[in-house]
Amino acid sequence: MLDQYVRFFTVSTSTSAGFAGLLFVALSVVNKDEAHPLMSERRTILAASSFLALADIFLVSLVSSLGGTRVLATTCLVMALYGLLGTSRLRRRGVRAGTFAHDFPKRNSNLAFVAVAVSIFSIQLILALALLVDSQRAGLVRAMAFVIVALFVSALSRAWVVAGIGHRSRRPDP
Repeated sequence: MLDQYVRFFTVSTSTSAGFAGLLFVALSVVNKDEAHPLMSERRTILAASSFLALADIFLVSLVSSLGGTRVLATTCLVMALYGLLGTSRLRRRGVRAGTFAHDFPKRNSNLAFVAVAVSIFSIQLILALALLVDSQRAGLVRAMAFVIVALFVSALSRAWVVAGIGHRSRRPDP
């Protein structure tokens, strides 16, 4: 049943690996010249959450190419649980750093990023459980492919913020 998704999983594997590498480069460049430690911490947390999504895509796509729908479902189940756990830990780190405080400038987008991550990983978990129960339903496999697309969108939106495109802090005059 996964035969029609072989190309999709192959492209997802290589693309997620490439984006993960670019994410590390972007984070190292933008945090080097950041004058505000809270913004640097926010970027680090966003990069880690983006990496969670990219790692999910990479491992689900790579491992699913080795087996059938049960392998896909099991890998998605494990990665969804890992994503929920990782998001929970990153949220606590964000709370400690003050990125959810009422006076923090990007509070609403931080809350939105957490809500989106929890939603996507929860949907992935539910679909994985459904696919384990009924591994012959093609609609569940298709839905899981859309979850991977949603993870890409989520990861890239965070990476966009990490890179500071559109609203990086100004460098102090020399």
